[in-house]
Amino acid sequence: MCKPVAEFQRWIYQEKLAVCRMPVPLPVGQAVTAAHEDAKGCFLYIKHRRRHVIDLPRNFESLKRQVNSLLTHWNVVNDDINRQSATIWINDNYTARYDDLCQIWIDYQENFIKKYKKIVGLESYAMGAAGNQILAHELLAASKGWKNKFCTPTFYKLARLDKDVVKFTTEVSNLENKITLEHVTSPINPQIVVRQGAKELTDVPSHHGLLVELQLCLYVAGCRRIAIYGAPQVGKTNILKNLNNLLVRCPRGLEFYYVIWVTFPTDLPKPDDIVNNVQEKILERLNLSGQNSVSGKKEVISRALREKSYLLLFDGFSSLIELEDIGISEEHEHGKVIIEAKDPHLLRNFKFHKEIHLEKLPPEDSRKLFDKIIADETFCKENRDLGDLILKELGGLPGVIASTAGQLKSNKRVQYWDGVKQRLKADIWDNNLVGLAGVKSAFDTAYSKLKENDRKCILYAALFPKEFTIPIDILVECWKAEEFLRCPIPTFSYARREGACVLNQLTELYLLERCSEHHVKMPINYRRVALETPFPGEKIATSFVRSGPEIDGHLKDEEWEMARRVSLMRSQLEELPVSLKCGGISTLFLQLNPDLRIIEEPFFTSMKKLRVLDLHSTGIKLLPHSISNLTSLRSLYLNNCCDLTELPRKIVDLKELEVLDIRDTSIYCLPKEVCSLVGLRCLRFSFASGTCNPNPEPRLWERIVRRPNYPTTGRRVIFPPGAADQLSKLEEMTIVITDGSCEEIEDQIRTEVGEFKNVNTELILIRQSSSQTPVTGPRKSRSTERRGNNASESKCS
Repeated sequence: MCKPVAEFQRWIYQEKLAVCRMPVPLPVGQAVTAAHEDAKGCFLYIKHRRRHVIDLPRNFESLKRQVNSLLTHWNVVNDDINRQSATIWINDNYTARYDDLCQIWIDYQENFIKKYKKIVGLESYAMGAAGNQILAHELLAASKGWKNKFCTPTFYKLARLDKDVVKFTTEVSNLENKITLEHVTSPINPQIVVRQGAKELTDVPSHHGLLVELQLCLYVAGCRRIAIYGAPQVGKTNILKNLNNLLVRCPRGLEFYYVIWVTFPTDLPKPDDIVNNVQEKILERLNLSGQNSVSGKKEVISRALREKSYLLLFDGFSSLIELEDIGISEEHEHGKVIIEAKDPHLLRNFKFHKEIHLEKLPPEDSRKLFDKIIADETFCKENRDLGDLILKELGGLPGVIASTAGQLKSNKRVQYWDGVKQRLKADIWDNNLVGLAGVKSAFDTAYSKLKENDRKCILYAALFPKEFTIPIDILVECWKAEEFLRCPIPTFSYARREGACVLNQLTELYLLERCSEHHVKMPINYRRVALETPFPGEKIATSFVRSGPEIDGHLKDEEWEMARRVSLMRSQLEELPVSLKCGGISTLFLQLNPDLRIIEEPFFTSMKKLRVLDLHSTGIKLLPHSISNLTSLRSLYLNNCCDLTELPRKIVDLKELEVLDIRDTSIYCLPKEVCSLVGLRCLRFSFASGTCNPNPEPRLWERIVRRPNYPTTGRRVIFPPGAADQLSKLEEMTIVITDGSCEEIEDQIRTEVGEFKNVNTELILIRQSSSQTPVTGPRKSRSTERRGNNASESKCS
């Protein structure tokens, strides 16, 4: 190489900054001219690459803005799709553009952000959800040190990266231009389906299975009237909306000419107004509005749909009207109707070909829905037990679970979640916490359909602890004692028939749930509302409930004074106030407190209006003599008080007492004071000689009666002389005897009970093992022998 060229190259490497401004030297000779051309090409190549390195930070920032713009634009288009979901649906272009968007995002992260950081040594910088979080001045500083280092590989990598950035920015811009509402959606033909806003069922397998079942029913030619029913807020309407939207793309074999959605009016009391409202909605859907009379509308609807294949979806319906009144005739051979049934009488009064019952979410579905909304797999797994306790308090209602999970998602701290759990477990309504507005609305709707006395019955059921299985017999007895039942004849048989009617209505309205033939319970969320609802005729809620092992069972003096009903069940009570001012109290539940052993003498002094007193499964040994002040008492439950050895003699003053239960106590046989309770209608006691009190002292009225065939054998008289005449109102009797009792005792019981003329249906002999531990809930005896006509087993609380 000639000397001028060599010197020129050395000068390039030594004076890197000046080379860009240095003029090209004049050529001298042929060899020098060739060298000059080579140097000029090298110079232009380096200058071009250096320009790319200098422009890289600015171009990278431009790419970042373009990517963010693309993501924002995609969200805007999706919002527009959701707002117009009744008239448009996403097509195949939507899926293709979404795949392009995902690929753009992956390339942006992998081929640009990570690559750039690796080249300039910024791997330690955090990467946010929006992409590259490095600021423009940081990019400039990171690149500045390399813009004149021509001999290093990094210089040329940065130059190539800038070219790729410019090209990729153009691709992102082109994709954004392609994503338009018209490109990714197609219009829905309003003559076929009007899309409804619905929540997805992918995370609720039981609801998705029911949706499939409904779809299969549509294929059955003879299945033209279908009902989906269940408790409020369990998701019936959402399933119907999903079915409606599924028919936007009609599956093969379900090509309907019309799919008509009708939300049934709930604010119109008159049947004619309801029919007219529904007809207007159907005619509007058929583009046939303009008819005036109801009969004219009926004819137009019937004629328009007679030869058509249609599906009519009713969100609610009323047993007050018929489909024929609207214009939907049985003669429409190709028409199908699905009704979401809120009216409890509808299933009885309406002929359905298929009835589908939707129950509350099972625990596994509740958990899936909860975890999906929380959207934090690690946190949910680490706090699974806490999440399960919260879900248990939400009652398996999808709307309540979604609302509560949405609030918990915003604050993922264990302390906050534990606080929510504590509030949910308390017997306190907190609408702001759990968003139970829908539940309250459903309760109010059902509650408004009840007469005043029936409203009192459902509010009374809320006195029992949540998830408590309430014995039906005991509940009806309490209703009767409180005079909530309409009983012109004051017999227990009449009251139980009336109570059965009330229970049937309350269960049809889902205000109570049947657990078994003899037990009901109150839905956990409805109970919260009921506890905050004043009894009819009371300005404020005067029922005080303190239930559960974590609840302080003590009331303040002012609460006792204003109380009408008090429930302290399972509240770990160990003592009661010595004396109280509570002259208005009518019900006092103290049962299931085994550590409650003493009731002080003055305790009952002021409770002259008390009608129901339940002390079963407490540890009391004696009742105070002040119990004689309970002159209005109708029901007294002392069963399973194993340490109770006798009844106070003052109990004879309780002339209004109708129910007395002293089973499984240490009272070994019927006390003579019971025969003075002339108002008694239901008696339950144990004949268990030696079981609870192995060395009893026989009472004076017990006598030995010798039978001719057994000259050396005596038998104890169960009832004192004249008991049948004194207890003339007695209707029901339950006697518990032990296994191993000889047949002679059983024969004697049957003989003496025969003297009670009115006790002809409810006498029950329950053989109980002498080693059997007394139960604290409804008795499940090993064997039962019934006497009398149409006998039915009487349950205890």
